[in-house]
Amino acid sequence: MFHVEQRSRWIMLFATSMVSFMSTLDASVVNIAIPHISRELGVPMNQAEWVVSVYLVAICALLIFFGRLADQIGRIPVFQTGTLVFVAGSLACGLSGSLPLLLGARLFQALGAAMVMSANFGIITEAFPMNEHGRALGLNSTFVQIGNIAGPGIGGLILAVASWHWIFFINVPIGIIAFFVGYRIYPHDPVNWSAIQVDWPGYGTFALTIVSFFIAIYWGQAAGFTHPGVLVLFALAAALLVAFIVIERRVASPLIALGIFRSPGFTLGIISAMLVYMVGYFNNVIMPFYLQETLALSSATAGVILMAVPLLNMVSAPTGGIISDHIGAEKVSFYALFIFFIPLGLFLWASPTTPLGWLIVGLAMFGVANGAFQNNPMIMGGAGPEYQGIAGAMAALGRNIGMALGLSLATSLLYWGMSRQAGTRVIAYPHAHPDWFVNAMHFSYWWAVALIGTAVLLIGGLLLYRRRSETA
Repeated sequence: MFHVEQRSRWIMLFATSMVSFMSTLDASVVNIAIPHISRELGVPMNQAEWVVSVYLVAICALLIFFGRLADQIGRIPVFQTGTLVFVAGSLACGLSGSLPLLLGARLFQALGAAMVMSANFGIITEAFPMNEHGRALGLNSTFVQIGNIAGPGIGGLILAVASWHWIFFINVPIGIIAFFVGYRIYPHDPVNWSAIQVDWPGYGTFALTIVSFFIAIYWGQAAGFTHPGVLVLFALAAALLVAFIVIERRVASPLIALGIFRSPGFTLGIISAMLVYMVGYFNNVIMPFYLQETLALSSATAGVILMAVPLLNMVSAPTGGIISDHIGAEKVSFYALFIFFIPLGLFLWASPTTPLGWLIVGLAMFGVANGAFQNNPMIMGGAGPEYQGIAGAMAALGRNIGMALGLSLATSLLYWGMSRQAGTRVIAYPHAHPDWFVNAMHFSYWWAVALIGTAVLLIGGLLLYRRRSETA
C-alpha cells in the first residue's frame, strides 16, 4: 500500500474515476451516434457499427496483458500512460474523416482504455485501507457504471447541439486535467523495467481466443449461427481456450495465475458482473430505438429520459458501497439483483400507449439496481493482495465481455423476434409495423429476466457457501 494523505486519496480517487468513466463511456456513447456517422462518412449502417465492436473487442484482447504488466512494474505508470494514449486516441477519433481512419483511431483509443481499466481498481485498493475499500470502489463503480449506461443519454444530448465528432473531443480536456491531477498526487516511484516477464505464448493464445470468439458472434449475426464458417470459428475459439489453460499451467510466469479462480467470491463475482452488464446493454440497444422510432421522440428528448438511469445510479452506487463495508459486498449485490425485476417487469409491459412516466420510473429503478450491485468490491475483495492488478484487469474484462455479449445478444434477439413475426429476415426497424418491434422488445427482455435470475442463483449460492463455511 503506497502512502497518500487522507484528502489526497479522495482527490486521487476522483481523478482516477474520471478517466475510468471516459473509457467506459466510449464503449456505449457511440451507439446513438451510429446513424450520424453512417450518413456523414457515407458507409452502410452495419459497417458503421464496427466503430463500437472494434473498441470492445480490442479492449477485451488487451486487458489481461496490461493487468499482468501493472502487477510487474506498478499500476500508476500503466494508468497514467494509458490516460495519455486514450486522450490522443480520442482526439484522433474526433478528427477522423473516413471509416478506416476512425477504426484505426478507435483501436488506439482502446489501447489506452485497456491500460486504464487494467490498473484503476488496483490503484484504489492500494491507496485505501481495507475498511474503506467498499466506499472507495463503490464511488469508482458509480463512474464506471454511469459510463456504461449513460452513453445513449449523454450521446443524445451532445448530438442535439453538436456533431458526432464532439462525442470524442469532449474526452480531451477532461483526460488532460485528470492526468495532471494524478501527476501531482501519485507517488513517483522508479519503474523496474527488468521485472517485466511476458508470457507471449499465453497472451497470443488468449488474444486469438477473444478475436475468434467475437468474429464468430458478429459473423453469426449477419450470416446465421449455423453457418459453417461461424461454427468453425467457435470451435477454434474453444480449442484456443483449452490451449491457453494448458500453457498457463506450465509456464513459470503465467499471464494469469489460475489459482485466483479458486476463490468463489472472485469467480462468481466476475460471472455475475458479466451477466449484469449484459442486461445493461439491452437498454443501450433497445431503448434508443423504442424512444426515437416507436415513440417518435427527438434524440434530445430521448437523451434526457435515458439520463434517469445514471442519475439514480449516482446515488445508489456510493450508498451500496458504504453499506457493503458493513455487511459485505455479496449481500448488497444479492439484494440489488431483486430490484432489477421491477424495471424489467415494466419494460415487459410497456407499449406505445403506456404513460411515459412509467417508462421513466422503470429506467430510474434500473439505475438504482445497477448502482447498488457492488461487483467491484466483491471481485477485488475475493482476490489476494498479490493479485490486485490482474484481478482489476479480470473485472474490467468481465465487464467488457458482458457489454459485447449484451450488444450481440440484444441485437440478435431483437431482429430474430421481428423476423419471426414478419416471416422473413428483418435487419432494420420496421416502420410499417412498429408492433413487431414492441413484441420483439418484450421477447428480448424475457431473456434479460433470465440473465438476472441466473445471477441471483450464483450470488445466492455464494452466500449459502459462505454461511456453511462459517458454521463448519
